[in-house]
Amino acid sequence: MCRGIRTGSGACRWTTSSSPCFPPPCSGRLIAGHGCRIARNTMKLLILHASAGNGHRRAAEALAAAALAQQHTVVVRDVLDFVPALFRKTYAAGYLNLVRSAPELWGYFFAQTNRKAQRPTERRVRTVFNKLNALSFYRFLRDEQPDAALCTHFLPLELIGSLPPHHRHNLPLFGVVTDYAAHALWYCDSVNAYYVATEEARRQLRRKGQPATGLVNTGIPVMPEFATRVTPAAGRARLGLRVDLPAVLVLSGGYGVGPTLELLRACAVEPPPCQLLVVAGNNPQLEETAQQVIAGSALTATVYGFVSNVHELMDAADLVISKPGGLSTAEALAKGRPMMIVEPIPGQEQRNAEWLLENGAAIRLHEAVDTAWKLGTLLADPARLTALAEHAAQLGRPRAAMEILADMANRV
Repeated sequence: MCRGIRTGSGACRWTTSSSPCFPPPCSGRLIAGHGCRIARNTMKLLILHASAGNGHRRAAEALAAAALAQQHTVVVRDVLDFVPALFRKTYAAGYLNLVRSAPELWGYFFAQTNRKAQRPTERRVRTVFNKLNALSFYRFLRDEQPDAALCTHFLPLELIGSLPPHHRHNLPLFGVVTDYAAHALWYCDSVNAYYVATEEARRQLRRKGQPATGLVNTGIPVMPEFATRVTPAAGRARLGLRVDLPAVLVLSGGYGVGPTLELLRACAVEPPPCQLLVVAGNNPQLEETAQQVIAGSALTATVYGFVSNVHELMDAADLVISKPGGLSTAEALAKGRPMMIVEPIPGQEQRNAEWLLENGAAIRLHEAVDTAWKLGTLLADPARLTALAEHAAQLGRPRAAMEILADMANRV
């Protein structure tokens, strides 16, 4: 049989050898379980995320890939698929619009909720409101009857954790924090264990009340293809790029958010001594405009749209220019690639950036106009670039997903 993962409303999506997300099918099973025997020591895992940005989904997919490799039955769902359209639009699109158009307002909201989230009144109001909008999700949870639930976003964690134990049938519940600090909304006193990426995040949840035995520093889960490391020269050769010219990967995120055009225009005026690999993400207009900027310049650059081989592009790069989202950061570190941080969103990304800088795995670009100068200065100092790369490699946790599953299995 084929190995699959259910991602939609009851349907099965089959993995193929060309899938960017999951291992190729071999000796697995149909996850819906029709006529299939579940192997001994395997579990039915419900992996939940929320589509507020791409990172939570990517972490869920990484956990699913690791679980499928261990022959577990896996169901991955976006909890926002179960809520009314207005709630979903406000939660998902509202977040994206806010960080795009008013990041300072998002930073204020982040700080206020971090300070007030666990106050009894705020928590009670939030819980009641969320539960009233999640009745369909609770029916789904009752019908699925998983052996354990892994949540890569705090919303499904709170939806399940706020149920009385007998209503959730004592379902083991686990939280996977997808940034390098833990916002107060992550804390729920019904969680069996949290998996975090830093000692700071562990201490934050410990102060909220989580027992020390239920806090494990594993890193943020990334897909298996990020677990292998090659030299940048070898990575460039594999992609047919110039091997003798350093490469810098510019990531715009899945939604094409970030100062990519400003960076390119600055480099077009003053071309840096490297080749740029620019990923525009799900933003065709950005991709087209970036092509136009490059066409009229002396830049050595390649522009990509949405890609499924970011791991190969990271292999080819000496440096990654990116906003410090939790998953983008975890993937770069897993590959041992240092970062140049641009425009961190106030709140979670700002904390991620501070952690990277404190640990010597990144440098900060404050003004896009200085991109070429900053790149030229760094590339002219190989010892500094090597030190940044070594620190990045030390911080990388490519086996985080496997470590999470191993610890969880001992608790279920």
